[in-house]
Amino acid sequence: MKRFILLITILLPTIALAQIPVVERLGREAEKHDNVEYFSAGSVMLGMAQTFANREQRATFKMLDHIDMITSNNAAYSKTLEQRAIAIVGSVGAQYLASSQDERGSNDVYVVKQGSIVEEVIIITHGKNGGLAVVVMSGTIPVERLGELSKLTPPNK
Repeated sequence: MKRFILLITILLPTIALAQIPVVERLGREAEKHDNVEYFSAGSVMLGMAQTFANREQRATFKMLDHIDMITSNNAAYSKTLEQRAIAIVGSVGAQYLASSQDERGSNDVYVVKQGSIVEEVIIITHGKNGGLAVVVMSGTIPVERLGELSKLTPPNK
C-alpha cells in the first residue's frame, strides 16, 4: 500500500500537467453562449471509447488522458473564442506544428512537448461558415505517432 501511495505521489504532478485547466474554464464559460457547445472526456470515458473503437484505433486512445472540445457556430462569439484560444496557446508555451485546409475549413495545430513526447495537442479549426472549434488532447504521445490522432473516428463510422 505504501508503494502505491508513493507511486501516486510521484505521478501526481505529471497527471496534473496532462490537462490544461484554463481550457475547461473557457469551455464552461463558452457554452453559456448561443450555438456553442463544450465537451470534455477524461480517462474513464476515453477508456470506454477505446473498448468500442476499431482495433486499429485502440492503441491511439491509450495515448490520450483527456480531450476537451469547444465548438462554436456563433460567428460573433467565434472571434472571441479564437482570441482566447490563441492566448492559451501562448500561455502554455505551445509550438506551432502545422496547418491544413480542405473544403470545410482550415486547421492550425500546436503542441506542447517534452523531448520526443507530446503532452498536449491544441487544434484550432476555422469553418467556412464562420464557425470555430478548439480541440485539446492531452496525454503521452510520441511525436512519430501524432498522425494517428487525425484518424480517430467515432465507433461504427
